[in-house]
Amino acid sequence: MAPSTPTRTATFVRTVLPFAAIPPLMIVFAMRDHPEVYRLDPLSANWEWIALLVFVAELATVTLVAAMLRLTAPSSQSRPSPAQAYVFAARTASPLWASAIVLAVPSLAALVAAHLLAHVVALRSLHRDIRDQLKIADDLETLHVAYMVYSVAVVLWIPLVLMIFVSLSPA
Repeated sequence: MAPSTPTRTATFVRTVLPFAAIPPLMIVFAMRDHPEVYRLDPLSANWEWIALLVFVAELATVTLVAAMLRLTAPSSQSRPSPAQAYVFAARTASPLWASAIVLAVPSLAALVAAHLLAHVVALRSLHRDIRDQLKIADDLETLHVAYMVYSVAVVLWIPLVLMIFVSLSPA
């Protein structure tokens, strides 16, 4: 008997909500404990609002990645169900959420290294899920779907991160 896919609500409550809370909490902690490491003025912004913005963006990203996965899957036969696509998106985001724990370490280099490694792991996880779960045999097609899906997250996050850091960096 094959294991059933959890519902979108179950995935949201058990995976997305608790793990997506890690980066906002770590942002608030890092900006209160060691903001000078990131060359940001801790008094220049209300970090709780920025953390909330990041949290909402994380929730939106998981939903957008799941929708993009359903749109770019090559055929109706291998197209994931909405619940399955949401599970893939949550699994893909998990390494990125976990990488925020490095904000406890007062090191910009450690943060950048952990985050880049998390992107590699997330992309690999997405590729593996697409290949194994959707049973797409052509590796080039699997890579194409993985990159198209992952690009949605990148397109959303790059302007958001740039906006936060440009608006908060000291003049």
